[in-house]
Amino acid sequence: MKKLIFLFILIPSLLLALLNDPINFLTESKFGMQIQFYTNGGKISIYYPIIYKIVSFDTFTETMRFPDIVKGLAYIESGFNIHALSYVGAMGIAQFKPDAAKDFGVVNAWNPYQALLGADRMLRFYYEKYGDITTALAIYNVGENNFKNNKEMKSAGLKYAEKVMESSKKISKDTMLLDRSVYYFQGGLFFEPDSTNIVLEIGTIFDVFGQFYFDISPKLTTNISTETSFKFNLSGKTYIKMDHFNSIVFGYNLEYNNEGIYKGPIVGYSYFEPIGYSLELYYDFSQPLDIKNFTFKAGYGLKDWRIGLGFDSDFKNFFIEVKF
Repeated sequence: MKKLIFLFILIPSLLLALLNDPINFLTESKFGMQIQFYTNGGKISIYYPIIYKIVSFDTFTETMRFPDIVKGLAYIESGFNIHALSYVGAMGIAQFKPDAAKDFGVVNAWNPYQALLGADRMLRFYYEKYGDITTALAIYNVGENNFKNNKEMKSAGLKYAEKVMESSKKISKDTMLLDRSVYYFQGGLFFEPDSTNIVLEIGTIFDVFGQFYFDISPKLTTNISTETSFKFNLSGKTYIKMDHFNSIVFGYNLEYNNEGIYKGPIVGYSYFEPIGYSLELYYDFSQPLDIKNFTFKAGYGLKDWRIGLGFDSDFKNFFIEVKF
C-alpha cells in the first residue's frame, strides 16, 4: 500500500517536472552543461531552456507616464525577456544594475512589474529634471555623469534614445513578455567499498513573475552490490526572492527505499549574484538529525560560466562543480 501511495505521488510529480520553470539557469538562453566531481564519483547535468510568453506588456501600463517609450526601452534592453542578463550584470527586462534599481524603488529587478514601473519612474525623474525625453533616455542608457562629462558616451546615449523612440512606434500594443523554464537531466556514478550507486535525475526550474522560483527533481538511485536495491527520491524547493540576490528556501523531500519512506521539509537560504558570488545553505529534515543533512555550496561566476564547491547531503560527500 505504501508503494502505491508513493507511486501515486511520484508519477504526477514527474509529469509536472516535464511540463514546467533558481536564477543560475534561468538567465541562460542556450543549451548548457554542469559537471560535479565528488570524492567518490561524479555527476553530469545537461540543461535546456525554453522561452515562452507569460503576460501582455499592457498589464503594467496603467500608472505609467511614458508607457509607449518604456515598451520601446524594454524591447531594446531585453527583447521583453524578464530574465535577461548582460555581461556587466544588468538584470531583468529593464536591465537594471543594483544601485540604479535601488535608487528608483526596484527591490527585485527580475520582477517585471517592479522593473517596468521603475524604468518609467527613472525616465520621469530625468524628464522633469531636464525637460526632454531624449535626454532622459540617453541618461538611462549611459548614466548622468557620462552624459554630462563624456562626449562619446553622450553620443552613444542619444543614439540609444533614437532606437528606443523608433521601436516604441513599431511595437504592437499587445506585445507579450517572455520568460524561461529550464529542464535538466542528470546522470552519476558513486563508488562505495562494496557497491556502486547509479543515479538518474530529471528536473525542472521555473518561476512565477521573478518572485517565486521552483526546482523540482525526482531521482532514481540503484545500488549495485551483492543485492540490488532501489531508492526513489522526490524533492522540490521554492526560492522566495526577497531582493535581487537573496532568497529564503523552502522545500519538501519524499524518499522511498527498501528500508521505508522518509519525508520532511527542507529549509534554507540562498544568495546569488549572477555576475559574482553565490552561497546556498539548507537542511533536509526528512532524515534523522545529523550534521551531514546540511547541504551547502559557495561559488563564483560570470554570465557564461560558474564554479563552486560544497557538501551534498544526498550523497554525504564534498564536491566541486563547473557550469558552462
